[in-house]
Amino acid sequence: MKDLWRNTALTAIGASLLFAASAHAADKPVLGVALPNLTNPYYVAMKKSFEQNGADQGFEVRVLIADNDEAKQLSQVQTFAQQGVSAVALNCVSSGPCVASVAELNQAKIPVFTINLLPDPEGLKAENLTVVQAVQTDQKAGGVYIGQQLLKDIGPTGSAVIGIVGEPTSVSANTRDDGFKEALASNPNVKFVALVNGKVEETTSLKVTTEMLQGNPDITVVYSDTEPAALGAIAAIQQIGREDVKLYAFVDKLGVKHIEDNSILKAGAIQEPAKLAQIQVENIKKYLDGETLAPVIDSPPLLVNKDNAAETVDKAY
Repeated sequence: MKDLWRNTALTAIGASLLFAASAHAADKPVLGVALPNLTNPYYVAMKKSFEQNGADQGFEVRVLIADNDEAKQLSQVQTFAQQGVSAVALNCVSSGPCVASVAELNQAKIPVFTINLLPDPEGLKAENLTVVQAVQTDQKAGGVYIGQQLLKDIGPTGSAVIGIVGEPTSVSANTRDDGFKEALASNPNVKFVALVNGKVEETTSLKVTTEMLQGNPDITVVYSDTEPAALGAIAAIQQIGREDVKLYAFVDKLGVKHIEDNSILKAGAIQEPAKLAQIQVENIKKYLDGETLAPVIDSPPLLVNKDNAAETVDKAY
């Protein structure tokens, strides 16, 4: 009889604790986060930031990873809608299909916030869909920063013959290139003579940079709008013995280490995925508390040069 009473009491206590824990969890707003993958260190850093900053702001954070599968991301967003989460932070796998995810959340009356890779604006407009706020890196500003650093390095009357290792099919990469060219437009001694497609791949960049330098021996500066292409460009410059050619590029952690060495890669810009996630979490909290938000936040990247590379390595993803 004692054992029966004790077991009944323990069961009751356990049920009470479970109910209390459930009630406590229910008191927290739930933030759903939809990310494309965790193979890219960029998204690993973003996920960690969402979790840390979400907890700091009082959210229960649920992260789902789409493995670069558009249909899987839509299914995950539908799961968030069925769960009735308080808000969703959505980093699209690709812009066009992502419109369907926004539609699901709008229909469920769940506020959606987009980050980094955003849904197609024309698609949103065509279906009369609403995104509360988009947070993204100001890609053009990064190009401007790098161009300004090059101007500083060559001096007011200096000259440069530039070849670009780009990704012409990428809107973000082209926007970076536009900023870089805009910053250099004030110097008539700066000339652009070649553009090759590095395809955001180290091996492809190695090949096309080698061919570009061999075909244009007057090039003194190579500019790359992605880190993988920058690494390929470094290898090309070294392999053909053109250490007189200097490189400026968008980079991440490995690129920052090359800037710290400062032999070939002289300066660059890094995106800050952790910072983007922090901004978004803080603004989601403000929105749920009743504040009105700006529709878009463009967060500038960080310029990295020989002066700050050593202290920037830990900030890079």
